[in-house]
Amino acid sequence: MNEIPKSPDLIKPILLTLKEGEVLHNNEIRERVSRLLELNAEQLKKIHSGSRTEFEYRLAWARTNAKSKGLIDSPKRMHWKITEAGKTRI
Repeated sequence: MNEIPKSPDLIKPILLTLKEGEVLHNNEIRERVSRLLELNAEQLKKIHSGSRTEFEYRLAWARTNAKSKGLIDSPKRMHWKITEAGKTRI
């Protein structure tokens, strides 16, 4: 698999990562989701623009979309937790 998942396809892995009720930083979510999806080094280092990777870019959009759907919430900048609505979607 050389294709990086599209942002809509990253919402469920984000929810699975947050399912224990932890508040996780963007970096922790990135690490856990990449392990869950078994992404390889090539996929993780592909640059979107500047120093931001394509995976980070898509993951950011997935978090934004999940938040707009009420599935996750950000209690403080760059930190996320699952909502009750998100728990029912797993």
